[in-house]
Amino acid sequence: MNSIRVLVVDDSAFLRRSLSRMLETEPRIKVIGTAANGQEAVEMAKSLRPDVITLDVLMPVMDGITALRHIVRDTNARVVMISSVTQEGADQTIEALSLGAFDFIAKPSGPTSLDIGKVRSELIHKIITAYEGKTRRPVPGDVAAQKLKRIVSETSAVASAFPDRITISGEWVRNKKELIAIAASTGGPAALQVVLAGLPRDLPAGLVMVQHMSDGFTKALAERLDSVSPLEIKVCATSEMIRPGIGLLAPTGSHLTVKRIHGKLHAILSSYPELTMHRPSADILFRSVAEACGPSGCAVILTGMGNDGAEGMKEIRARGGTTIAQDEATSVVFGMPKAAIEKEGIQIVAPLENISKLILASLS
Repeated sequence: MNSIRVLVVDDSAFLRRSLSRMLETEPRIKVIGTAANGQEAVEMAKSLRPDVITLDVLMPVMDGITALRHIVRDTNARVVMISSVTQEGADQTIEALSLGAFDFIAKPSGPTSLDIGKVRSELIHKIITAYEGKTRRPVPGDVAAQKLKRIVSETSAVASAFPDRITISGEWVRNKKELIAIAASTGGPAALQVVLAGLPRDLPAGLVMVQHMSDGFTKALAERLDSVSPLEIKVCATSEMIRPGIGLLAPTGSHLTVKRIHGKLHAILSSYPELTMHRPSADILFRSVAEACGPSGCAVILTGMGNDGAEGMKEIRARGGTTIAQDEATSVVFGMPKAAIEKEGIQIVAPLENISKLILASLS
């Protein structure tokens, strides 16, 4: 197996040494260089051609955001940002994800992070995933593809709107929807911006969202989404009535569930169940949508690692709701959409740029 060639970038000499030693405890990873600021990072990225770069956000000479723009434009390296959990660090991390960073990790205790070893497993996992995503090629006869049958007729309104761009499995029942639920993980912040930017201010349905994210970054993500979307986007409070035109984002550490109270849909936050891989969990959100909305729910699963959301999508589809998955070609990581497809919980598979149009088409 080829080594994963990594460039480590941080203005702290201690962190450069610590990160390098930590990463090279993984046999698959080889640190090929270190840089102390963004300008050095850009130059070394061009000359060394690393597979993956770990990039600090706040640095002198050239900051991580500026360096990222150059790296994304001039190289094929995947970038994992390393950020402090401060408001400035969180804002810049969300911007980095929007600009094309693969993922990020949060420094465990401030800028110096003498205990950086706490994130060893997380960082190594994300570097390996970034590398595999960078080198992965579509496999003919993929299991997910085999489970989908192209049945769109030439007279279908969807087919005429999106010729050769979408795949539909089974019957797509178009009826009035009162709720849209979206879930994402790796690559999600950028994908959510694309989807939400395409939804109108007068959206006739409510919107709830789950994004897997480290603690301390959800507020910055909600602010970014609010800035690019005609909708009002905010972090969900403990209990809120779901209203058209407002998007509610689950905070890290709490599950978001949908319940019908006196005929009205409400978003309720809860720590139960505690023993889930993710909190918030896409599966828990989608299962609650299936129960509360039945055929009046529309669920979307975007790019992300793992299989969270697959079972919940299957339940929404079984109860007559509309289910949409981002396709492999436009996903940063195809894990979550693929798992939902393989569970036969997906009706529509589409490129990211078509998803907002499909959501609107499902509302009527």
